[in-house]
Amino acid sequence: MQKKGISQKLIRAFVLQMLFISVVTVTGVFAAAIIVEQVMIRTALEDEAKHFWREQAANPEHAVPNTDNLRGYLAVSSDYRGVPQVLRSVDPGFQRVDMEQRKPIVYVEKNKNQRLFLVFDERNVRSLSFYFGVVPLSLALIVIYLSAWFVYRSSRKTLSPLMSLAQTMRGFDLSKDKLDSLHLEDYTQSGVDDEVSVLADSLDEFTQRLKRQLQREREFTHDVSHELRTPLAVIRGSLELLNKQPDLNPPSRRAIRRMRTTSDDMLSIIETLLVLARDSESPDVPQEITQVNQLVPTIISQIESTHNADKHVFISLKSTNYLEVKAPTQAVAIVLSNLLRNACNYTHEGTVEVTITDNHVSINDSGKGIPEDQLERIQQPFQRSSQLVSGYGLGLDIVRRLCERFKWRLDIQSELGKGTVVTVWFK
Repeated sequence: MQKKGISQKLIRAFVLQMLFISVVTVTGVFAAAIIVEQVMIRTALEDEAKHFWREQAANPEHAVPNTDNLRGYLAVSSDYRGVPQVLRSVDPGFQRVDMEQRKPIVYVEKNKNQRLFLVFDERNVRSLSFYFGVVPLSLALIVIYLSAWFVYRSSRKTLSPLMSLAQTMRGFDLSKDKLDSLHLEDYTQSGVDDEVSVLADSLDEFTQRLKRQLQREREFTHDVSHELRTPLAVIRGSLELLNKQPDLNPPSRRAIRRMRTTSDDMLSIIETLLVLARDSESPDVPQEITQVNQLVPTIISQIESTHNADKHVFISLKSTNYLEVKAPTQAVAIVLSNLLRNACNYTHEGTVEVTITDNHVSINDSGKGIPEDQLERIQQPFQRSSQLVSGYGLGLDIVRRLCERFKWRLDIQSELGKGTVVTVWFK
């Protein structure tokens, strides 16, 4: 679920505020209209009728009301000659009547043998309400809307450096970008809010410390890997000399072979550490094209001599397409050799099939398989699926890190008793 930013929350608050003001205003207008019609107009007509009856009692010749908005008609006994035909059947009380293409409010009141009809035409009142009520109210709403919009724009402008900083951090990818590409110094210049400046200073200090720490880690890994090469070369040379001795018994030769295999694994780890220690944009990592179809047979030949010397597995190669990968040959070789080495180590007896297509390489072994709940764990450093197999538990972790480095996808499918299929998708 995507999180909402400050800008979206400000827009939402502004829209909700405008909706609330509009709803309250419209509700108030309708309520006022109802009050005017149901209370004020009715009270005025009732008072007008009472006034007429009082005046008529004092002066029987008193005329019925006749103004711009109010017309009166009087019926005595059954004489309705002065009353419009549409009003003659109207019962006492308030109601609206269709009259002259209008629907005025009609109030009928009976007094002894007389019946008074008061017809109120609120058209002029509506005009007055419009000019003295609706227009000022609309102007007030416009002022409220403009002030709310000004507050929104001002808030957005105030928060824009913070939102820009958040967007910069959201779009930053440490695996692709350098820490210097953040340009946090832009948020510490004069004119930037103090809170944003403090936050940017803290982030800049953190990134600089992280940059120095990463640099120290790369230098340490690089230096240690170089230093380990010398004693390892001595060990490998000594093993070669020992292996040439004609008087060695079989147990000694097996021990020497195990030591050579272990030294080969250590050399592979050292080479891997050197690759991982380099920065992804460093010129030390050339953007070369690796011919995977030519590389895999060489890897299989090396594994055959180091990890399958006793021929406990049969390694086959199947190529359906030609595969080229834009990456250092050493990186591709490290990934595939580690996977092939694991396949041989965890298959005590059976087959290992390597398949090359136009976008991936898969290694399928007939070993005992890996439980599903351990697939994530074995990709972490110093983790192995079986303690019965020698090794350091670094192979899959190295493969995973290199795949992340070069944006390759690693897929592991395994079933107990049937084996494991590891696929590296290069494209």
